[in-house]
Amino acid sequence: MAYIGRSIEYGNAVSQQITGSNSAGPYSLNYETTTDSVVISLDGVVQVNGVDFNAIGSALTFTSTVATGIQINVIYIGLTIGVGTPANNTITLAHLNTTGTPTSALALKGDFSWGTAGGPSLGSGDECIRTNSNQVNQNVTIPSGTNASSIGPITIGSSYAITISSGATYTVI
Repeated sequence: MAYIGRSIEYGNAVSQQITGSNSAGPYSLNYETTTDSVVISLDGVVQVNGVDFNAIGSALTFTSTVATGIQINVIYIGLTIGVGTPANNTITLAHLNTTGTPTSALALKGDFSWGTAGGPSLGSGDECIRTNSNQVNQNVTIPSGTNASSIGPITIGSSYAITISSGATYTVI
């Protein structure tokens, strides 16, 4: 029978073998993980995640004692990769490949240019009410694969246009 669906992705599963030591643990794992990101078997018998064991960080703990000599097989099914945090002053504007000049009043937009991120927030603190202008006074093109929105009504200046590329969406709420 033919397979219907996405193509099968093959990869190398990372595994680890630990020998039981007549304790419930914690046993030391080679990688940081979570209970739902590993498959554990004891001498070939698959254990139930969250019932028979828990994995937090690099610690594996069973809910009952694992006898000495029992082979604990750990298969990691979802490893995370730590990227780390860049040190201060290691990313400059040259790394961002931006256009325009940044100021404290501007935000970096999706096209890597500096501009306003929208109208001001309304309220006395960090409010969630945002404002936008009610008139478009420049030519705007919404690129393919992009969603855009405005809160209306919106007036488009007489010599300007909003161009909505194929595959783009512009919604006025």
